[in-house]
Parts: sequence; structure tokens; C-alpha cells
Amino acid sequence: MSPAALEKIGMADCDLVAAVTNLDTVNIVAALTAKRLGARTVVARVRDEDFYVGGRMALDGIDVAINPDHEAAHSIREILFRAGAVEAYRFAEGRVRVVGATVEPDSNVAGKSLRQLRRELAGNLALVAAVERGGKTLIPNGDTVLLPDDTIFFTGTRRLVDRSLYHVHVQQEPLQKVMITGATPMGVELARDLCSAGVKVKLVDEDAERCRHAAEQLHHVLVLNIDPVDTAPLIDEGIGEMDGFVATGEDEEVNMLSCLLARRQGASRTVCLVNRVDYLDLLPRLGIDSAVSPRRSTATGIARFVKRGAVISAEALGRTGAEIVQYRLEPGHRAVGVALQDLEFPADAVIGAVIKGHGVETPGGKTVLKPGDEVLVFSLPSGLEAVASFFSAEDDAK
Repeated sequence: MSPAALEKIGMADCDLVAAVTNLDTVNIVAALTAKRLGARTVVARVRDEDFYVGGRMALDGIDVAINPDHEAAHSIREILFRAGAVEAYRFAEGRVRVVGATVEPDSNVAGKSLRQLRRELAGNLALVAAVERGGKTLIPNGDTVLLPDDTIFFTGTRRLVDRSLYHVHVQQEPLQKVMITGATPMGVELARDLCSAGVKVKLVDEDAERCRHAAEQLHHVLVLNIDPVDTAPLIDEGIGEMDGFVATGEDEEVNMLSCLLARRQGASRTVCLVNRVDYLDLLPRLGIDSAVSPRRSTATGIARFVKRGAVISAEALGRTGAEIVQYRLEPGHRAVGVALQDLEFPADAVIGAVIKGHGVETPGGKTVLKPGDEVLVFSLPSGLEAVASFFSAEDDAK
């Protein structure tokens, strides 16, 4: 927070300052000071709702305020409402969705090639832009056969992606009842969000004071003062009958145990909140459907506002180092006016969606890109550098 220290390290030449300590006041003061000293863009991680008015930061001078609870709650909501989804992302202000889902053995797509599925399902299947299999991510082609336990990533409009998910899973149950453990700020935020969407919510916490505080804020949510790993009372409250179970407590080990308990009792979908990023890959192997990290959600939220040349936003895809990157095509770029089938696009990458104005197109070989179009690129780690070079203004000028 020291103005002298910030000035010494060069705020006047800084394009971005991200203040993301665990203390809101430190982040706010550091960001405001950096802005006053000349930093171009300042971002602050601010969790306390008192600093927000109508969802916006109440203090002038901070370009972007990121609330980890809001970011994580949004990710969880996307997963819950898309049955079978293990990861969910939004691009182009929500017009383009990318959803990862695990192929079930008895589903309509298991054991079939993408070429065969395109013939059978025609316009009812979104583009499969990536497949995660055995800890590795691959860019599929028409001959790629989808196998049980593959995680496949659909991309397209929300409606098309939602229709596609029906073919990946044997049965789809509407989201009607959800139990949340942990009356934390994020648990309360998620409960409020789900309740407003018409979902019946039960919020569980072992701390009586947190329960009282949550009950005062959530008038249509049943708040229960119960230990989140105490089996008997949770069974009495119908844990096994829940369409969704979400653990948002402060202790991530307790969150994992409660999710495993919910899965054992028969809950349809389980989502676990963890802080340690290395747990994200472990939990699905234990039988927990999805894991969400507030730290990763915060970093992703900040990354949306960082523009590097033609880059609009970027997301980590799966857990193998692959990425989804959104680019904007400027006039004069080599890709403008060229059909995708004639474009010398980098290997280990694919264009998964084209955003034209307010519309979204699923790209094909004859798709021609125009100035101002935005493209969603799926890239393996080995192709990231080549893709960045392909879209960079410097390389294009050569």
C-alpha cells in the first residue's frame, strides 16, 4: 500500500496492477494508489458486499473489482443447470458457451465417430472442439471415436450446447432441489442465485451464528444447523434425493467428505469447492462430479479484462494445459477473406466458433472470416505459441 514503494517499482509505466491479497482493504488502497500514480488498469479482489452498490464497486478509481464468491458461484450455477457438465465457460457476453461433459457408457454418443454423429444428429449436436482422454487433451477430427469416460468439450450457442448434453448422458433430471453445505458468503450467494431461479434450496452449516445470519438474508431458503458430515440428520433432510449437492465450506477436506457422502447416498450431482488447484484433477477420480476453485475463478475473471493485441479473453481448458482463447480479427489480417479450408492454421489448434456481430456461427470449411469477427480457438499446449503468433499484429505485418 506504500505510495513510495509503488512509485519506485514503476506504476507510471504499468499496464495492469492486480491487487489480490486476502484483505479487501489492502487491495482497495493498493489499487487506488497505483491508479493515482499512473497505472493504466487496476484490478482489485474485493469480497465484502459492503463495498458494492447494485453489483458495482462503490469506489471510483478501480477499473475492475472481482468478487471470488460471485465468480465461483457463477461457475457452479452453470455446472448445476447443465446436467452432466463438469466444466462450463462463457464467451462473448454469454452468447457462446463451452461445456465439458463426461461420456457415459450407455449414452447415444459412446463408441461412435464424430462423422457418424454428425450424420445421425445433424443440427442437434454442437461442435466437439476438444476431447480429454487419459489425462491428455486432443483436437478431434471426423474419425475420432468418443469413448466412455472421455470428457468432451462442446462449443456453440447455449441452446445448441444444452441440446447436445442430452446425447452424452443416459438421463437428464431438471434441477429442482439442491443442498448446499457451508453458510459462507459464497454459499449464501449461490443459495440466493438458485432460489431466484426457482430451485428449492437447503443450506447447511454447523455454526449456529452463521446459520442465523444466513437465515436473515435468505427468506425462501431452509437453513439447517447441522454438521455437514453428520450422516443421520443429513439423510433425514433428504441428501440422497437432491438433484444437486454443493459443498462451499471453508475447510476443503470437509467439503470433499460431504460430497462423497452425498454421492454415496444418491445425490444426482456433486460440486466441491476447493482452494488447492492440485485438488481439481483429483476429485473427479474420487467420484465427485465437479470441483471449483475460487482462486482459479478469480484469476480467470481478471484475465477476461487483460487484452494482449488481438486477444479478448482466455480460459484454461480441462487440466492438461490446453486453452480456449478469443481473438478479434483486424482489417488486413491474413485470415480475413479466406475460407477456413484454405487457411494455413497452426497445428494442434482449431477454431471452435465465430462471433459475427450479435450472431454465432459454427465454423465449417467454407466459412469466410471478415474484419471485426471474433473467433474462439481451442489449442493444445504445443500449439499456443503458434496460435498467438498467427493472430499477432507484429507477425501479420511481416
